[in-house]
Amino acid sequence: MNRIIALIIGAWIMYCSMIGSYDGAMAILAVYLLLVVLDPLNKKGTTAANSRTHK
Repeated sequence: MNRIIALIIGAWIMYCSMIGSYDGAMAILAVYLLLVVLDPLNKKGTTAANSRTHK
């Protein structure tokens, strides 16, 4: 799923850069970078939740 999302975002950035709308390309890139940065923070969870899932 992550590869499909990356492909779609890459295609959108390419499209925006081809038509000269760099603000659209930069906005979607900023959102994607925020998702990449914040995703590992959501996966950490608490130690109690981790101990229940690793049994």
